[in-house]
Amino acid sequence: MVKLDNPVWKTLHSAGNDVNKQLQALLEGDGDSYETIEALAEGLSHQLSWYSATAYVLPHLAALFPSLSKEEQMFLVGRMGAAIAAEADCPLTPGTEAHSEFCEGLDSLRRQITPLLTDAELHALLQEDEELGLMFCLGALAILGDRNHAYGLWYLSGSSWEEGPGACSCGWYDELLPLIEQPDCIQPAEIAAWDKQSLDEESVWLDGLLKAAGDEMVRPILPLLYGTGTCPDCGEQEPYWAWMNRYWEEC
Repeated sequence: MVKLDNPVWKTLHSAGNDVNKQLQALLEGDGDSYETIEALAEGLSHQLSWYSATAYVLPHLAALFPSLSKEEQMFLVGRMGAAIAAEADCPLTPGTEAHSEFCEGLDSLRRQITPLLTDAELHALLQEDEELGLMFCLGALAILGDRNHAYGLWYLSGSSWEEGPGACSCGWYDELLPLIEQPDCIQPAEIAAWDKQSLDEESVWLDGLLKAAGDEMVRPILPLLYGTGTCPDCGEQEPYWAWMNRYWEEC
């Protein structure tokens, strides 16, 4: 964990210019914690971009996490999830200080958040605020699951999870696949019911958590996202996530 008076903070980037001041205010309990978390997260996730300050902020947030109420913990995960997921779009180089800081914070958050996902009290809290409940689910995915998948789901929020891109290695692509209409070229996956305990299968626990949050926007397309696409041109079959990643990389 890099102290806030370290000169490196002057070299880090965010959408604003005061991320270290916001972090210090949060750590010292200065002001409304929810407003400070909101401002901090906005500066680190603006336009779903990766900001270098995120890696250095995470260890501090992980250290703060145990002192927060369950409501504040849920809010923090929900608001910071997009910033964490954005690393998938701009992966850090292993062996660098930034990568070490990111992993330190992420590993600590992962250990602390894991028991929350099976907590009955948290499941009840998820239903009190529909938007925050959904954001918590996506934040949990960014921390505990595949960050590429989490980033993809935030990307799809731009179309209210109704449309998504895909591309095949043969050259076929479609930037507006009508996911909400379940296109013929994607075979949906069968997602089993979650036992509210196991976190072994990402699609299962994510679907179960979204269900606990009362979500009706992401769950309908989740079987497609974890399903298999068949290219309309060449007939090659691949996971839909592979289609989406290729579209970002090549189109």
